[in-house]
Amino acid sequence: MNTELNECIRRQLVADRYLSARNAGAISTQLNVEDPLLGLKPGVLKHREEYEVDLLVSPLFTPSMEDRAACEPSLPLEGLAADQERLIITAMGALNLKCKVVFGDQSMLMDIPDVAIERHVHLLRLGVSVSAEVKDILGRLLRGADLNLGMSYARSQIWKQFPHLLRQCLEMMAARNLFDLEKFGFLRDFVRSYHPKDMGLLIQSLKNLVEAYRIDNDRPVFNQQLEDHQATAIRSAQCDENVEKYRVKMANDLLEIFAGAA
Repeated sequence: MNTELNECIRRQLVADRYLSARNAGAISTQLNVEDPLLGLKPGVLKHREEYEVDLLVSPLFTPSMEDRAACEPSLPLEGLAADQERLIITAMGALNLKCKVVFGDQSMLMDIPDVAIERHVHLLRLGVSVSAEVKDILGRLLRGADLNLGMSYARSQIWKQFPHLLRQCLEMMAARNLFDLEKFGFLRDFVRSYHPKDMGLLIQSLKNLVEAYRIDNDRPVFNQQLEDHQATAIRSAQCDENVEKYRVKMANDLLEIFAGAA
């Protein structure tokens, strides 16, 4: 058993959770309670169907990139086998874990449902492998917590489809001394949205993004609800000015790095 990894995940699960207004409203509506915290009291959720519990608590148990990075020191390059991940889920469930849920100035201790544990552990992507070549490149560029975060970006599910593209991008970023974690994180999100299978298609997709924003500036449309829904999707054209500027800058920075590669 990977004791260090288990303890890392246990700490993540029992960390304080903060209800957003949207999540609180969904809980109040679905469970027919005035105070959403009442709906999370011990004994209430266990009488609901598993899929209902998953929908209600999933926003509270979606691991961040920092959570994934924290697991990196305990993960082998090849990742964990499915049975090892299942053992972690079983072990966490046996601990009868609780976490504090905060809404406004009120809080309560919630029994962490098994479905929430399974979701959190599954979304840590513990089974995704990273090649020795990629680890070597990142190891030359990063140290400590930065290396853990870089490895977690590299361990994203999307790179399983495009391992050669990942290595090529990192090699070019390193060779031109233009690597940084922010660009790497944006690149990961961009590839996850557009699925370019090679460097030529990646460059063309980046150019298309920049051109699309240039054209849309002549007829801007902004829908906050849509942008919130697509907060992690690079595809969204309906965003505020700061988000647009950021995306265009990142795309242009990557185009500078990959110039001449197609």
